[in-house]
Amino acid sequence: MIYVAKSRRYLTASLSTTDINTINNKAQELIKELSNIPEDEFYVPLTHGEKPSQLIGKYDSRIESEIDKLIDGLNEAIQVSLNEGSQRNAGAMTFGIEERYYVDSAGFELGDKASFVTFTIRAFIDDLTATSVTISNTLDGFKPRIAGAEAGHLVRLAKDLPEESMGSGKYNVVLGPLVSSHLYGVMTAMWFNAYSVITEMSGISKNDIGKPIASEELSIMDLSGDPNAFGSESFDYEGNKTMNVEVIRKGTLTGLLHNNRTAAKFNTISTGHAIGNWLRPRPRHIAVSRGQLPSDIEAIAAELGNGIIITNNWYTRFQNVKEGLFSTVVRDVAFLLRNGKLNARVRGLRIADSFRTLLRNFVNSSRETRQVYWWDSPLPGTAPHVLIRDLNISKG
Repeated sequence: MIYVAKSRRYLTASLSTTDINTINNKAQELIKELSNIPEDEFYVPLTHGEKPSQLIGKYDSRIESEIDKLIDGLNEAIQVSLNEGSQRNAGAMTFGIEERYYVDSAGFELGDKASFVTFTIRAFIDDLTATSVTISNTLDGFKPRIAGAEAGHLVRLAKDLPEESMGSGKYNVVLGPLVSSHLYGVMTAMWFNAYSVITEMSGISKNDIGKPIASEELSIMDLSGDPNAFGSESFDYEGNKTMNVEVIRKGTLTGLLHNNRTAAKFNTISTGHAIGNWLRPRPRHIAVSRGQLPSDIEAIAAELGNGIIITNNWYTRFQNVKEGLFSTVVRDVAFLLRNGKLNARVRGLRIADSFRTLLRNFVNSSRETRQVYWWDSPLPGTAPHVLIRDLNISKG
């Protein structure tokens, strides 16, 4: 990415090249075009705080040198899923090395390096499906066996249950980690960045900082500067050090994500969240607070009594971003709970509600969390099972 600025005007460009001459020529083109665009009301000069240092623990050379272990893990996950009862499996594994560099006219030169491995497995029995994931920056954190076992176990549980239709309405719903990571991540990205607050595209305002906006049981953090969090980085697009940001603490709004532009408007400092572009701050890895619920869905059913367990979702769409009105399709197996037991499997459902319900009706979460990332949930997160009271469910 290239950023050029002059006389309170700026332009950016994305290039898929490392050729310095191509980069220089593009920068010169952008400079010539600057006079043709209006001034930027959010413009601030290039500024830096503390010089970032590389996050320790993000790079594991074994991801490059011991590829056979990754392949063995993939094969083991498939076999374990079959042993649990699945008929077949599909999915994807990606792994590699990412290197980033930053240089600017203020003399900052930065670089970092990270390894990564992601694995998504989907287990099938006839037309029933279940999905699980494992992600890590290191070989030690890669747990394909656990992912394979979970996917196979979930789909087998569904197979042994009758299928039942259910009507639209409000239910007590347990969201699995794939769902809770996705929905609370999307909410944080859309509502809790300072640019959305300034432009009134968020459901919260500057005056809400320090006030309760959610259940006391809910806390949310962005772990952009945590080396153990998948997706964390040492510096952002403005050369600023990344920070972990406590967004909500026990229901109270405690912080927003900032870049240099928004920080100037709030009379504060950047949190290092200029990501993807220089305008709207973005999270890198959202962590949802853990609670007292078990993580095994049969144990959750025994504790909850009646309700629904949703293990996965996709196709999240918005009717009104400022109001946080969204709908998302329930994917893979979902379970209807009665009298503390998995009573039936259900399908053809959609969550159709709002961010405010996810905030205010948060009841509890599981004691265990996991890191989540897959192709339909591109913002990494650390998430538990989450219990939401009176969540609106409609027929898909």
